[in-house]
This record gives sequence, structure tokens and C-alpha cells, in this order.
Amino acid sequence: MFDKLLHELQKLERGVKVPIQLPLDEKGYMDRQCPSEECQTEFKVLYEDWRDRVRDEAVFCPICRFESPSTEWNTDSQQEHIQRASMAYLNKVVNQAMREDARAFNTRQRRGSLISMSMSVKPSYSPILISPQAADALRQQFVCEYCHCQYSSVGAAFFCPACGHNSAQSTFAASIQTVRTTVINLPSIRATVEATADKDAAENTIRQLLENGLVKLVASFQRFAEATFQALPNSSNFQVRKNLFQNLNESTALWRNATGSGYENFLTQAEMSDLHVFFQQRHLLAHREGIVDQDYITKSGDRNYTAGQKLVVKDQAIVRLAAIVEKLANELSK
Repeated sequence: MFDKLLHELQKLERGVKVPIQLPLDEKGYMDRQCPSEECQTEFKVLYEDWRDRVRDEAVFCPICRFESPSTEWNTDSQQEHIQRASMAYLNKVVNQAMREDARAFNTRQRRGSLISMSMSVKPSYSPILISPQAADALRQQFVCEYCHCQYSSVGAAFFCPACGHNSAQSTFAASIQTVRTTVINLPSIRATVEATADKDAAENTIRQLLENGLVKLVASFQRFAEATFQALPNSSNFQVRKNLFQNLNESTALWRNATGSGYENFLTQAEMSDLHVFFQQRHLLAHREGIVDQDYITKSGDRNYTAGQKLVVKDQAIVRLAAIVEKLANELSK
């Protein structure tokens, strides 16, 4: 009775390719998301460069340089879009097969018999495909100076998705400016979200922007310091462990050993103290969603919180952090 349906299901079981076109933005860029559980940052790559320059076997995250095959970089919204498209395709195949089986069943029925049977098929609901939306406000555009791949991100980006080249030195100043622009535009952003949603959504958006700004500033400086250190003539004389520049004490000691000057030679005691707290706050936001624990209190010396509280990032703190890392970066460049 269900010969056509069984045939189609067997084809699906063997595997089929479903044509799915992911939406691009108005500039031809495609949304991507780092598959690393510790990063998950979203960025964009010009579709033509993703198709022609990016290798299938290896793509690099512009933020953390996580490496993974090209099939692993869909955003959450794109993944949902793909699932919806797949279900729509499955519904179409199943509904068509069942209609054909129903027609075949009905044509086999004898007219005028004592018992008359017929079959009809009511198609199941096919989900409406909604294109993923990407927020383009405050987005920076980058072009790799090595392979010329074009990509973009909200805030700092350090590595080319196609070749993995570290472009931290050329993007640090732009990252600082982007975060400062974000702070300046907070009132208008708040008003816009309140008008389209509500005050709670506006507050949540502002909180996320400020937290993201702190994380981006610290990460931008870390990548800048790493790339600048690697450019030193004697850098090969030192063993640098992975993520060393995430640790303020270790990184300043490394610079001191290599050049005779550490961060404390370029910053005031108050600036060093604040920078130390900001580094610990970045770790808290990146690994504990901003929930304070005793380890943070002990390492940062920040007595404004008790364990279990949520870290609150103020716009004044972002402005302060931007000024400190910009001053320190300028000195390291010398």
C-alpha cells in the first residue's frame, strides 16, 4: 500500500543532499561562528572568499585561532535554518510519496462494490524559513595582508579565517576605537531597544555590550602584546607557553626578561592595579558568565563583591581600560 513512501524513505536512509542556501548580508558577507566551546564568537566572511580562499579542511577563528573544517562554522541561527529547511524537504518528499500511494490505492478500488474505500492525504505543516539576522552595528571590516581574504567582526579580530595570519598589530587601534564608539552610542542603543522591545531588553543589551567591550579590550591587548613580542629580535630565546599573555604577571615578567622593561615601567601603580582587576574580570566573564567566586576575589583583590554575586561592568570602566591598554601598547611598540 505504501510502496512509494517506503521507496523514498529507503533513499533518505541511504543519504541525500538537500540544497540549502544560507542568506548573505547586503554586502555579500556570510555569518560564521567559532565552534570552540570557549569562544563561540560570531564573525563574517565575504562569501566569494569563503568559497574561493578558505580551505575545506581548515578554517581559523579570527578571535581565538581555533582550527576546524569548513563544515563546522554555522551559527546557531543558521543551524536552525538548516534544520528547518531539511524538515521542509522531508515533508515535501513524504507528502508527495503518500499522495502517489493514495492515488494508486484509489485506482485499484472496484466501483459499485459493497464496501468502498478511499485514501486521502492531508499534507503536514511545512515550516516557514526565516533568514538568520546578523547585527551589523559597530562592525569592523578586515582584509588579510597575506592572502587578502575579507572578513568582519563586531570588535577585535586577530586571525585570518583563511590562512590564520595574526593581524593583531594592524587591528588593535581599530578595536580600541570600536569599543569607544560603542560606549558613546550606548544612549541611542538603549533608546532604540526600548522602542522596539522594552526596558528590560534594553538593559540586557547594554549589559552585554559593556561586558563584551571589556572582554574584547583585554583580548585585543593580549593578542597585540603577543604579536609585538614575537617581532622582537630575541623572542626566539624565550619559551612562550600557550595563552601566556592572558596572565598579566607572567607576560610582564616575560617582557622584562626580554627587554629590561615590564608593564610597570610604563604604567602608574594605580593603572597597573586596575589592569590587574580588568584581566581577572575578563577571565570571570569568559569562563563563569560573570559570576564572582572566591578565586576572583583572592586574585584581583576586589572587595566590592562577595562570592555568588554577578559582576557589573560600567561604561566608565570600559573608558578607563581602553586608555590603559592603549597607553601600554604605544609604549611596547617603541
